[in-house]
Amino acid sequence: MNDLCWDLSNTSFFHPFFLAPLVIYKQRCEKNVICINRPIRITGYLDLVYFENPLLVDAGSNMKEVLEPYISKTYLPVCQFDLHKSNIDDLQSILQRIIKTQSGADYRIVTPLSYLLGELIDNMNEHSQGKHGYIFSQYLKKEDCIDLVLADDGITVLGSYVKAQKFLDEINGNDAEALRLANEGKSTKNLPNAENRGYGISSSKEMLSDGLHGSFFMLSGGAFHRHDSSGSVFVKLPNSIYWDGTIILMRIPVKVPLDFDYNKYTR
Repeated sequence: MNDLCWDLSNTSFFHPFFLAPLVIYKQRCEKNVICINRPIRITGYLDLVYFENPLLVDAGSNMKEVLEPYISKTYLPVCQFDLHKSNIDDLQSILQRIIKTQSGADYRIVTPLSYLLGELIDNMNEHSQGKHGYIFSQYLKKEDCIDLVLADDGITVLGSYVKAQKFLDEINGNDAEALRLANEGKSTKNLPNAENRGYGISSSKEMLSDGLHGSFFMLSGGAFHRHDSSGSVFVKLPNSIYWDGTIILMRIPVKVPLDFDYNKYTR
């Protein structure tokens, strides 16, 4: 049987951090995914966020024309963009402006948001070996925050270390250990310590969670990492659970703490 049937009859709500991975999985699944019994109360929302297929923002399209309409919205639909293309910097700039404008965020969020998007998208470009990146965001007025999802279809964090033949003894084939090293700034490149910025994950995560009082979640291969005010954990998942690629979930408060110092996290 080539079809996979999802029955949505009991669905009343999709959290942004669940919705985006579901859309990406549906789009990448080798089987034809058919959604049945979509409740009327959420059908409109699912259509707006491109639940059936991500919005394509590729090298051949006018990115500004495709994304500009969302400035007046409170969300970006699930978007698919090409990695390893010359227009990736332009994409980052457009995404940053739209997300900031949508939320009416503190003007001081502009620089941190630019840093977070730039570091993590650059990281996907450089390390994932993937073909596509994905982004989805939604401003939640009640929580006064932005839920942001970034993902790729690459070789996972562990796969990146294996490809570079770095830290293999320390990792010992364990996805959770690979995540731990990446989040400690252990790079796959042979660079001096002053230049060894690892995956860009470590500094981005600290800026978000420690500086902005947000939260960070990363799933790659067979493990996940969570870092927020409750602490930091690295968890190896059961063998039956595996994500092809890497997905990062971030909750970003739109009000910047008075004592926040951007420079503290970029040295």
